Amino acid sequence: MPDQSEPLTLEHARELEVWTCAWYDAAVAANLVRPPFHPDATIIKRLRGYFHCGLSPAEAADACFGGNH
Repeated sequence: MPDQSEPLTLEHARELEVWTCAWYDAAVAANLVRPPFHPDATIIKRLRGYFHCGLSPAEAADACFGGNH
């Protein structure tokens, strides 16, 4: 995973896009959010950390919202 100060490569951007879509699908499937859901800045910051730590999208959905429900 690149350092946050490094430029984002096209490949890394695509990985992040695929991961984020899978995270959203996992969160909806687990009834943690309802469409349309628009994450705020705090959620986006959390997601960035979860992605960089290597969590799966489903793990990230649980980590992001599981404690709130």
